[in-house]
Amino acid sequence: MFAALVGAAGGFGYWMVGYGYGELGDVASYLKDANYPVPGNGGILSGGEGYALIGNLVIGGGGFGITLQSATSSQYNSSASIGAGYFSFGYTLFSSTNLLVFPSLGIGGGGVTVKIREAKGGSFSDLLRDPPVSLTLESEGFLVRGGLTFAYRYAFFVVGLNFGAAYTIGSGWQVNGNTSTGYPTYRQPTFWGTLVVGGGGWGGK
Repeated sequence: MFAALVGAAGGFGYWMVGYGYGELGDVASYLKDANYPVPGNGGILSGGEGYALIGNLVIGGGGFGITLQSATSSQYNSSASIGAGYFSFGYTLFSSTNLLVFPSLGIGGGGVTVKIREAKGGSFSDLLRDPPVSLTLESEGFLVRGGLTFAYRYAFFVVGLNFGAAYTIGSGWQVNGNTSTGYPTYRQPTFWGTLVVGGGGWGGK
């Protein structure tokens, strides 16, 4: 039944690439206090979404990752990334044979990863005995997101724009896979604007 409705109404999917903005929040102060360089707040976003259309309803989901700008100092290199996966639903604001515009809301999971590497050289034997510092900090939690998509199709080919925002509530921090206490909070918004490229259609509208 569901497959028949989707086949009659339509469905499509697309790859997203563009700019994402997300802050590290309170953990940035902890990095500064430990004399580590702090990654930037913006970077390249890449991801994908897929939707089925049933009447005016738009049902689906997707995910994305943002690689934030890395940072370096005389002793350390640091990098960070933000990721999310979600289920979402929307409602068609405008639909014609070739153009579809819809807002969407979604819930899922999101997280942030910060990696720090000591820029340390030396002989192989010395590095084995005293290896460079390597830290991986991770926080995961609940995510809510909203978006607005403009999709244009030519035959089966779909291109367009996607703008959105998400808010992640982290549940704690792990350091090199180990649970920590006294950790900073991670409750941060993320914003993005992307191009979308994919395929599909929306029935006989």
